Amino acid sequence: MAATVFVTGLITRRLGGGPFSLLLACLGVMVMPVFLIFGSFYSMNAFEPLIWTGVVYFVVKMVQDNDPRNWLAIGILSGIGLQNKHTFVLYGFALVIGILISGRRRLLFNRWILWGGLAAFVILLPNLIWQVANDFPSLELYRNSFTGKNIEKSPLQILTEQIIFVNPATFPLWFAGVIALIFRKGRDFRLMLYAYLFLMAVMIAGQSSRPDRIASIYTFFIAFGAVAIERTLKKVWQRGVQVSLTVVMLAGGVLLAPVFTPLLPPDRLKAHIAWLGLKMDIEEGKKGEPIPQWLADRLGWRELAVEVAGVYHALPPAERLNTVIISSNYGHAGALELYGPELGLPAVYATHNAFHTWGPPPDSIKTYIAVAINIDEVTSMFDSVEKAAVVYCPDCTRPQREMPVYVLRGPKFSVEKEWKGFRIYG
Repeated sequence: MAATVFVTGLITRRLGGGPFSLLLACLGVMVMPVFLIFGSFYSMNAFEPLIWTGVVYFVVKMVQDNDPRNWLAIGILSGIGLQNKHTFVLYGFALVIGILISGRRRLLFNRWILWGGLAAFVILLPNLIWQVANDFPSLELYRNSFTGKNIEKSPLQILTEQIIFVNPATFPLWFAGVIALIFRKGRDFRLMLYAYLFLMAVMIAGQSSRPDRIASIYTFFIAFGAVAIERTLKKVWQRGVQVSLTVVMLAGGVLLAPVFTPLLPPDRLKAHIAWLGLKMDIEEGKKGEPIPQWLADRLGWRELAVEVAGVYHALPPAERLNTVIISSNYGHAGALELYGPELGLPAVYATHNAFHTWGPPPDSIKTYIAVAINIDEVTSMFDSVEKAAVVYCPDCTRPQREMPVYVLRGPKFSVEKEWKGFRIYG
C-alpha cells in the first residue's frame, strides 16, 4: 500500500501538483478502506492497485510527452498485472476504450503498442500454458464465482458501495477529479474518465457485489482532483481547505479503519458497525452477517487446527501412519497447513481451487480426517463415517459457526482415479 501511495504522489507531481495537492492525494489513497483490506493480508489483491497505478503513471507520461514508447512499460506492467490477476484485463479494455472515445487514436496506431502487447503476452504466456494443460481452471472459477457467489446489486447500491469502499471522506477529492476532466483543461486526460465510465458500466451490467473490482481506478481521480482543487483555490484559501480536507479524511479513515482491518475484538467491532449503520454484503451465502466477511473469515482458524489435531492424535499410532486431512475449502486447508507443523498434523489435501491442482492423496491412505465437507455426498463412499468433533466459532460467517470434523475410514474407490471429479472451483 505504501508503494501505491508513493506512485500516486509521482502521478500528482507529473500532473503539476505542489505540496498542497501531494498531501491531499497521498492521504486520500492512504485512507481508502478497500486498500486497507488489500494490505492487511497476503493475496494477489494487495498488488493490483500498485500495478495499475504504475500503468496510469506511464499513461500520464505518454500523454504529456506525446511519446508512444511508454507502451513498452505499460505492456510490461500489464503482463505482470495479468499474471497477478486475470481480471486486470478489464483495466486494459477500459484504457483502450478511453483512448478511442477521447479521440487520441494516434496513441494506439504505432509499433510501440505492438511491442507493449508482445511484452504483456510473453509475461502471461507461462500462465496461459498452465491453463491449457489444466483444462482452463480459471474460466471455471470465474463462471462459478459469478453464478454462485455474486449478489445482484442495483445501480444505486453499486455506486453507494463504491463511495463507501473508497471512503466517503475522499468523495470531494475524487469527484473533483471527475468534474475537472469534463472541462477544457482536463481534455488531455479525458480518456481516464471514459475508462472509468466503462468500468462502472461493466459493474452495473453485471450487477456486481464486489466494489473492489475497479477500486484501483480511483488513484488517478484522487490525484487529478487534488491538483484541480489546488489550481482552483486562491492561495489565501488553500491552507484552510487543506486543513479541513485533511481533518475530514483522517477522521473518515479512523472511523472506517476498524470496519475494514482487524483492529477491534468482535464484540466491539459489531457495536462499531451498528453505530455507523453500515451493511456490506459481497458474497451469496454470507449475507446479513454482523461482522463483514473480510474480517469474519479471519476468525477461528487456530481453534480449528487445535480441534483437528485433537482428533488426529486420538487415533491409534498405527492408524495415524495412513491418515491425511481432506477439505473442500482452501481456507480450512490453508489454516491446517499453516498450523500443521506446530501441532504435528499429517499432510493436508483439498478439492478447492489451487489445492485441487496440487493432486490427490495416494490410494494407500485408508483414513481421512475431513473438514468442511458435505457429509451426505461422501457417506456411501467409505466403510465407516464417524463424527469426531465440532468446532464452534460464533463470530465467524454462518457456514463456519459449527464445523463438524469427521473421520472417514476405508474408501470404496480409487481417490487418485476419481480426483478430477471432486474439483471445486469458485
